[in-house]
Amino acid sequence: MTLSNTVEDYLLAIYGMRADAEAVINARLAERLHVAPPTVTATLERMVRDGHIWIDDNHQVFLTLSGERSAERLARRHRLIEHWLIRTLGLGWADVHEEADRLEHSVSEELTEHISESLGHPATCPHGLPIPGNYPETDVSQIINLGQVEAGADVRIVRLSETAEDDGELLHYFENKQLVPGRVMRITETTPSGHLVVELDGATVVIDDKVASNLWVMRA
Repeated sequence: MTLSNTVEDYLLAIYGMRADAEAVINARLAERLHVAPPTVTATLERMVRDGHIWIDDNHQVFLTLSGERSAERLARRHRLIEHWLIRTLGLGWADVHEEADRLEHSVSEELTEHISESLGHPATCPHGLPIPGNYPETDVSQIINLGQVEAGADVRIVRLSETAEDDGELLHYFENKQLVPGRVMRITETTPSGHLVVELDGATVVIDDKVASNLWVMRA
């Protein structure tokens, strides 16, 4: 079945929210996709009819097996395009997500595989999110949210949240502060308001709740 751009956008949004263990309901989808709730309701009804999703008694949205497979193919294509845009065209780290959103609907499966091969089959996108089909089966139990780390710990940034990719302002903040996958930092203290003070390459950075909740780390 050929999917419309709209259905592809919904599948990716649901897939991403589920990956972040976020409950997927009408209102949150409307907020994430920047559309009106009645539009979300109508689209979800069509997706249930076509077998992409199912909705439980609490109005939470879940992908069916076929919906999950479609979403994984879309996530793979999108994340490989992000790498390709950076490596071949030199686009900025904070800008590639939006551009990949535009391109993902028109790139074929065959071209997707050529892109993966030409890039050496990267395991994650530039923002650290796993690329389905390339990401090894590993134990991810050691990955924790930055907001849960205590003062005195050294951590390495592993990935952003799925939600963060849709926030251009936040992506540019991460890039400007070099809060990107692979960077190691020390949590030096927690302020009375709950903000984290971290040391990164000799510089002191104060991280608020929004930033911390969108970064996933591993102890260094």
